[in-house]
Amino acid sequence: MTFNLRSVWEGGPASWNGALSRPQVLVPFFVLAALLPIGTQYVVDNYAWTGGEYWLRIATTCAMYACLAMALNLAVGYAGLLNLGFIAYFGVGSYAYALVASAQLGKHFPLGSATLVVILAGVFFALVVALPALRLRGDYLAIVTLAFGLIMQELTLDLDRPPVLAGHQLGPDGMNITGGTEGIHLIDPFVLPSWWPGSLHGVLLQTQSYYWIALLLTALFTYLLLRWRGTRTGRAWVAIREDELAARAMGINTYGYRLLAFTVSAVMAALVGMLNAAWLHNAYPGNYDIQQTVLVYIMVILGGLGSIPGAILGAVFVAVVPFLLQPLGFYRYVVFSLVLIVPMVFRPEGLMGTVSMRPRLQLGGTLELFTSEDQAAGAASGGEAARVEAATGAIVDPASRTP
Repeated sequence: MTFNLRSVWEGGPASWNGALSRPQVLVPFFVLAALLPIGTQYVVDNYAWTGGEYWLRIATTCAMYACLAMALNLAVGYAGLLNLGFIAYFGVGSYAYALVASAQLGKHFPLGSATLVVILAGVFFALVVALPALRLRGDYLAIVTLAFGLIMQELTLDLDRPPVLAGHQLGPDGMNITGGTEGIHLIDPFVLPSWWPGSLHGVLLQTQSYYWIALLLTALFTYLLLRWRGTRTGRAWVAIREDELAARAMGINTYGYRLLAFTVSAVMAALVGMLNAAWLHNAYPGNYDIQQTVLVYIMVILGGLGSIPGAILGAVFVAVVPFLLQPLGFYRYVVFSLVLIVPMVFRPEGLMGTVSMRPRLQLGGTLELFTSEDQAAGAASGGEAARVEAATGAIVDPASRTP
């Protein structure tokens, strides 16, 4: 199937996403991306280029960031859940794998068993937060999830010693689960069949091996999200994002679908955390602090809510541009901020986003999270109501109009 480039461009973000989501585009993209380590190695061998490993590590970081951006896009862009504690599940995956694949607890599980532990840990902590929190909406849900993220970081810092509750010590004196500020070191690398490229008798020690795994995980997440989008579940998520009250009136189990989106997103982030821990052979509390949450949100919002190609584009942009600006020293932060501001001014929906972030009165959903109902109602009072409805798509209650 062919398509006209001019018609795709004139069709706007919806058309761009449709074109870039086709197998004719995605398959060559991932094939070319898979050849990157071979290309960098060729340049290193023939031109004595010392930056091959450096840029391969950046590419691996891009692939993992793309996975995180797609996982967050599932919760925010598809289902409209503002999860500010999202990056904590990345930490859950890192520490869950570290505890069963290092000398910290004296456990060295095989890769299959360790992966199962990581998935179960992601599901458990997702349910711990989501079961009570998803009865909240908007800013209240954001606050609860943010609190969970902060609590998880404090737990990893403090569980290098027995916790004390009401004056009673819970555990023996020598108990050390998370390693505190030092984290957990000497985590086992992945062990795959010996035919895996770049492995040493099946043990993955080189960056290119983890790059290919990260790229494979990115391709898997892309396939799943694109498939989900057209299913009953995907349409239910979008309906909840647009108007939860209307979705509930149509018979959609909004709580169940929100819970599913939250849990699946958490498990995806946990798997990325597991990969990161095996690649770096370490798990640190600083790997999933609030700054990392902000970075992943920048990727999603810059690329566009609900856009899978946009999530990948945003991840590559946020991961690569700071490295390119390093010669500027401290001023790179100023330049990077300006580079982020410019597209947000001209494309508030994101580079490839199709979800508006303008004020709109509704129960739950992504749109409400960026502009509260009170602000929309205040702006729509008096003779401004008709103008606000026409300009923003807000549904203004006639009772708020003044005669």
